[in-house]
Amino acid sequence: MSFAALLAVATSVPSLSLLTPADVQAMALESVATDEPDAQHVEITGGALAQSVNREGYKAQSIEEYAKAAGIRAEATFTNNPAGTIQWPFAVGVHIGDRFGYRDCYGCSTNHGGQDFNPGLGAEIQSIADGTVVVAENGGGSLGVVMMIDHEIDGQKVTSVYAHMEYDSMRFAVGDQVGVGDVVGTTGDTGMSTGPHLHFEIRLGGVDGMKVDPLVWLYENTN
Repeated sequence: MSFAALLAVATSVPSLSLLTPADVQAMALESVATDEPDAQHVEITGGALAQSVNREGYKAQSIEEYAKAAGIRAEATFTNNPAGTIQWPFAVGVHIGDRFGYRDCYGCSTNHGGQDFNPGLGAEIQSIADGTVVVAENGGGSLGVVMMIDHEIDGQKVTSVYAHMEYDSMRFAVGDQVGVGDVVGTTGDTGMSTGPHLHFEIRLGGVDGMKVDPLVWLYENTN
């Protein structure tokens, strides 16, 4: 009966409109797949997501378990929508570190051109939108292992920057097409870094464009 009711609701409202932020965040790391999409359904209760399949398959994992599978220390700082065309650089909320702009700390730059995220060493980093890789350097500079991706967003060229990644963790090369949510590498401690984190930038107009506050930009543009 409950499944029949769920089907009735699903045909009359937008697919994500009944989900809480925690439910949507849990969906971001849903990893169970089937070759028969009509033979499965999703039930979400009490912050845990379970998928049952008519064929005898069954799996239930909490948000924390999904995050752990991706090496992420989850924190309720933001909610990533896995159906969004513009997403956060992590599939679930993580700790938000040093902000954009001036900062006073030993061993770091005073004019901070990006936003730091602290999800834990080895956490998977994802592309915020569809785009083309324009820079992919396996360390050597202040940004360490860094990838830059050009996107076209609302008719404007926007470059996203993912720095201090682990050596040899990049999944794409210059010229590759990347989809929103694709894992581009893993969180590291390379370059001018005081500990494992992702240094993330938004540059308007391309690689040499104007740097803006990435946290403000993400809150305004993720969908």
